Amino acid sequence: MLPINSARVSNRDALLDVLESLIAEGSVHDVTLDGVAARAGITKGGLIYHFKSKEALLHGLLERMRARVDSHCVDPTLEPQQALRKFLIARIHYAFAMGAKEKKIMANLLAAASSYPSLLVPVKSMYDNGTGNIASLGDSAGLALSVWTALDGFVMLEMLHIRQFSEQERQQMKDTLIALVERQFPAPD
Repeated sequence: MLPINSARVSNRDALLDVLESLIAEGSVHDVTLDGVAARAGITKGGLIYHFKSKEALLHGLLERMRARVDSHCVDPTLEPQQALRKFLIARIHYAFAMGAKEKKIMANLLAAASSYPSLLVPVKSMYDNGTGNIASLGDSAGLALSVWTALDGFVMLEMLHIRQFSEQERQQMKDTLIALVERQFPAPD
């Protein structure tokens, strides 16, 4: 038998898993708390225990997505130059490995920001924190900001179906971005 706290975490994750699936299948605007709870096999009261509103549920998903990216890209034990090197190279790999489902979820969350503008707050905060740290690196800041912005542009173009790059183009961009980062931030000896 699971301890009570484990069951609660499990229910929270189940609710976010269902929300993620629903957003991948359709629009955020079609999602209801009743529908999420029913599909997760949890009472609406159980859902409300974790998320007081649809907006809170959406914020929970955004936070989980950000934590997922951070787990691949952020290493607070490294000194600043090496931490940035790891962050940028990991973000490059992450951006080019992102699947259609994740891009669809991101596109639908971006569209939902017109009705739920608070969804942009954690995204803005992530950029403010990240770019503030990058700006303190002096000469390396320009390259780091350019790589980060290029990655987001690439993801946005594919996410919104403005441009789908061929595998060859994707590999060329990925290799070039990694080479730029490795040249600017050599690995420690």
